[in-house]
Amino acid sequence: MNGNRLFFKLFMGNLLIVAIIVAAAGYISYRSLIATFLHETQSYQDHMVVMARECIERLWPMPNAQIDRLCKRLPEDLAAQVGAGDRPGPEHGLPIRVTVIAADGRVLGDSHSDPTRMVNHKTEDRPEVLAALDGRPGRHSRQSETVRVEYRYVALPIRNDGQTVGAVRVAIPAIAVVQNQAVIRDVLLASALAVLGAFALVGLLLNWTWYRPLKQIAQAADQIASGELEHAEQISGSGELSQLAIALNEMRTTIAEKIATITAQRENLEGVLASMQDAVIALDAEGNVALVNRAAEDLLLPPGVEVEGFHLQVAVRSAGIVDAYNESVKTGRPVARQIEADIKGLPRHLDMLVTPMAPAEKGLARLVVVRDITDLMRAAAMKAEFVANASHELRTPLASLRAAAETLTDVDPANRQDLAGVAQVIDRQIRRLEDLTHDLLILHSMESAKRAISSETITAASLAEWLRTEFAGRASKKGLTLELTAPEDVFTSDRPLIELILQNLMDNAIKFTPSGGRVACAIQRQDSSLCLRVSDTGCGIPREDQARVFERFYQADASRTGNGEARGTGLGLAIVKHACERLGGSVSLESELCKGTAVTVVVPEQARR
Repeated sequence: MNGNRLFFKLFMGNLLIVAIIVAAAGYISYRSLIATFLHETQSYQDHMVVMARECIERLWPMPNAQIDRLCKRLPEDLAAQVGAGDRPGPEHGLPIRVTVIAADGRVLGDSHSDPTRMVNHKTEDRPEVLAALDGRPGRHSRQSETVRVEYRYVALPIRNDGQTVGAVRVAIPAIAVVQNQAVIRDVLLASALAVLGAFALVGLLLNWTWYRPLKQIAQAADQIASGELEHAEQISGSGELSQLAIALNEMRTTIAEKIATITAQRENLEGVLASMQDAVIALDAEGNVALVNRAAEDLLLPPGVEVEGFHLQVAVRSAGIVDAYNESVKTGRPVARQIEADIKGLPRHLDMLVTPMAPAEKGLARLVVVRDITDLMRAAAMKAEFVANASHELRTPLASLRAAAETLTDVDPANRQDLAGVAQVIDRQIRRLEDLTHDLLILHSMESAKRAISSETITAASLAEWLRTEFAGRASKKGLTLELTAPEDVFTSDRPLIELILQNLMDNAIKFTPSGGRVACAIQRQDSSLCLRVSDTGCGIPREDQARVFERFYQADASRTGNGEARGTGLGLAIVKHACERLGGSVSLESELCKGTAVTVVVPEQARR
């Protein structure tokens, strides 16, 4: 049994050895047969040219026409003589071409062409003809210029009375030689394939008892290598093959369990990293990026660039983060700090922590966790600024109310004129507090985005009529010219927000334009947007202050207006800015000191709900 098993195991090797031996024998036989065939072909051609010369020399001299007729008949006559046993030739007959050339190079006869149309062979580069006319045998292989076929030429001199009077040439087409070689090659190749086919047939019968289980084992190993671990293979066999099959199935089960565990852990880790708002970058011992989460890609890394495998200094263009990493590498301890960095062209406040991980030959060495606290820092700064500005704005009316209250204690109740003056002061300051409270509530509504955007059809003419109703009296009372431009345009937007924007812009324009000035408002459609432009001929805004006019509580100096009563809450343009943002639009300002100001608002048309 062991001998049979060993035989079966060695059979494929033996078959391979047999194939190599057959191939070597076939190659040697092919080379030998080809050499023999070429030798026989050459002898055949030599014999043909000798017979042709003898035939021509017996009949020499003769007319040119008779020579040409003889040349055209000679191939068949010579082949018949060889076939009759005059001289053995190649197994497959070879076509020949016979040519007779005169001593001066003229072609006297040719078995395949008209000699009168053939060129002089002595003046052309025909080595075999030149050698034969010189009294020597000549050989050469080339393409015939007459029939455009490659030939192997053999030429002999024709002698008469001891003198060379011409040459006879016999040519065999090279394609005929190649075809005969191909026949030999095909016969040998078919024989070799037949031998190998016989061995293969016998091998199939012998392999049936042992090759099937080995094939099943190989397929099971391929499935394990490719990750197909779901189903165990039922492999038939006995002895070592059965043990190998059992071991493969056990290995499949173990690998599947470990891969499932690793996959679950990786999915959990990826889920945790993906859900984190902090940027996380894991580095190997060389400082190369091994893992990043989505927050890190959005915050720190160049968009659409694969950074895994690159050093932290190449992936993250922030000196503060790289310095913290280098410090952690140098000290071997965690490094926590807050830095200000320019990330993707924007200033950012970052809170970061670089933590060494457990040492390992391969794997993660350090973890960089970065939190963007820019909004928190900005909110804290805005809160502090808001408290300071609000306190400053409230201080003035409260101080005025306290002064008025103290004045009331000293005013004679019978003095109605003084009481009226104090009442006016109290009324003016209370209105200022009401305006401030109202603007703060509107600004809070804009910033909190709790108010839903509505859509309705608005005509420019209706907005102009509303502006005339609201501001014509104030403008006339102050001695201003009010110009309203509103073509017959129709658009869809949130009318309350549009009116809020126009109200604050017109209020500022009238407030800061002296008597005799002009306030203009143009309302028109621009493509799919609404353009609102409010201009005045007021005092204007200094260039260095124009970038701040949309900040909360920004107010012009009292010297601009010449009248302290013109000062408002400082929230009007801030409300305009936030209202534009709610509508998805933009606001721009043009102003020149002592010449006036123009504010342009462009908001896209809202989809009709």
